[in-house]
Amino acid sequence: MSLRKTFVSAFVLALAAGAAPAAALAQTAPPAAPSAPVSGAKLVLLPYESPGSTDPHAAAITQTLAADLAAANVPVTTLAPVDHLEAVAGAAKICADNNATGILVPEGRYEQTKKVIPAPFVTILRYPTHVDFRLDEIGCNGAVRWSTTTVGDEAPTGAFSVGNLGAAVDAAFRTAVQAAATARGTAGVPQTPAAMVAAAPAAAAASAAPSTYLLIPFEQPGIADPRGPDVTHSLLARLQERKLDVKTASPVDHYAVVSNAPALCTNAGAQAIIVPDVRVEQSSVTGRSHAQLRLTMLSCAGAVTAHGTAEADMGQAFMGNFGATVVGVSERAMNPAIDQLFSTAPK
Repeated sequence: MSLRKTFVSAFVLALAAGAAPAAALAQTAPPAAPSAPVSGAKLVLLPYESPGSTDPHAAAITQTLAADLAAANVPVTTLAPVDHLEAVAGAAKICADNNATGILVPEGRYEQTKKVIPAPFVTILRYPTHVDFRLDEIGCNGAVRWSTTTVGDEAPTGAFSVGNLGAAVDAAFRTAVQAAATARGTAGVPQTPAAMVAAAPAAAAASAAPSTYLLIPFEQPGIADPRGPDVTHSLLARLQERKLDVKTASPVDHYAVVSNAPALCTNAGAQAIIVPDVRVEQSSVTGRSHAQLRLTMLSCAGAVTAHGTAEADMGQAFMGNFGATVVGVSERAMNPAIDQLFSTAPK
C-alpha cells in the first residue's frame, strides 16, 4: 500500500510467533526469588513485523527499535519475522538457541484521521496521527516480567494537501519507540539465564476436540483501541452462530495468556483459548480498506494448537466513517479465518 496520501487505521495486536513447536512450551513457574542481573545478559528481539506482513511501516519500526535499544545499552539479537504468540510459547527454546536471558516483544496500534478546516479561499487539511506502542519482556519461562506502553503523536497540516502522510506515522512511531527503549534501558530488570529455567514437559495431546472456548478480546490494557470492542463483539457473534460455547475474557496482555492459560481456563470453565489479531490499512485516495486477521488457539496448558488466517478488502466511493469501515472489513475476514482455525484444530 502506498505511503503517500494514505489514511491508516491499524490494529496490531501482534499474535505471537515462534521458532519452536508447541510441544516445546515453557510453562514452568518463575523462580521463587528473582536472580540478580546477569553479567553480559543478552535479549532476543522479535521483529515488529510478522511473517507475510504487508504493513509498510513495520520494518522501519524494527530497525528503529533495535538502534534505540543499543543506544540505551540493552544488547539484543534480532530474529527473522516470527509469529509472536508462538515465540512466547516457545521462549525456553529461543533463549537456549540464542544464549539469551529473555525475549523483547513489540506491538502497537496506529490511527490516522482527517480534519477539514474551512478558510477563505483555501481548504486547510489536518491529519491527526496517534500511535500506541508496547514493549514486553518475556522471561525464558514464557511469563511477562516487564512491560511499558508509550505514545507518539503527529498532526501534519497543509493547504489542500500535506504530502506524504505515511511519514507522519513513521515519525509518531519513532517517538513512541524511543521512549520505550529508554524505559527498558533504565528499568534494571532481573535476568534469569536459560540454563536456570527447567525444561517444560511436552504438552499432552488432546484426547478430544474442545467443547468450550474462551475468547480473548482484541483490545488490550494500556493501548487505546476505540474499535476493538466492536470487532471483538463481531467475532464472538460469528463463533456463536456456529453453535460454539464461547465466553469472552476481560482485556488482557495477549502475551500473558500463555503463562496464565491454566488459570484462565479454570476461571472460565473453558477447554481452549482463542487469541485474535487484526491489522487494517485504509486509503482515502482509493477508498479501499484491507484487513489481515489471524486467530490462534491455545490449549489450557498454553500450547499453540491451531491457526486461522484470512485477508479481506472493502471499497467505497467516499470513506467518511473510517471507524465503521475498520469493523466492516475485519468482519469480512472473520468467517474464512474461523473456517481455517477449526480445520486445523485438534479433532
